[in-house]
Amino acid sequence: MRDELIYSEYAGWKLEHDDFISNLKKLDSLLIFRFENVLNVIDHLYDRLIDDPNYSDDDHVNFVFGFQYVHQQIEEIKAILNKYYQNDYLALNLDAKKINLLLNTIDFQHELLDLDTYDQEAMEFFLNFEAELLDKIAKKEVIDDTMYQKLDLESAKIFKKHNLEYYPIDSLYLEIADELGIL
Repeated sequence: MRDELIYSEYAGWKLEHDDFISNLKKLDSLLIFRFENVLNVIDHLYDRLIDDPNYSDDDHVNFVFGFQYVHQQIEEIKAILNKYYQNDYLALNLDAKKINLLLNTIDFQHELLDLDTYDQEAMEFFLNFEAELLDKIAKKEVIDDTMYQKLDLESAKIFKKHNLEYYPIDSLYLEIADELGIL
């Protein structure tokens, strides 16, 4: 039996964050693109829950995981918006590429936490990289291409070492959206 309380929580959460999501969409922000497919799928599944007697346990799992992911992404972005950009959406959007680099770093940390064996050295790299990015964001410093390359190279080494194939959540939900016929 699935817990359907999560759907009520989602409805309330969606209302509470509607302005935030709308502001990112109005700016056509790169930040919304990191979870837009997830949001589309969970919206679709939420609507389907009521009308579709064939709503499956897989649908429920996709909804719950997607909601948790979007919730986490938005909380991270809101915290950054508040702390580093004084709730200025335009300034945040101008640094969207930097913020996505930071959020990718955090996503990679979560990937490591999901492993059966904990790799302290790899986690330290990601935590130090995150701290370096936050420092640069706080000081309004330029984040040049070498930072992006550094994350790409190190994460590729770490994932290869652990035999992990990293597949962004939004890309997974793009496939789900295609399967659901909502593209």
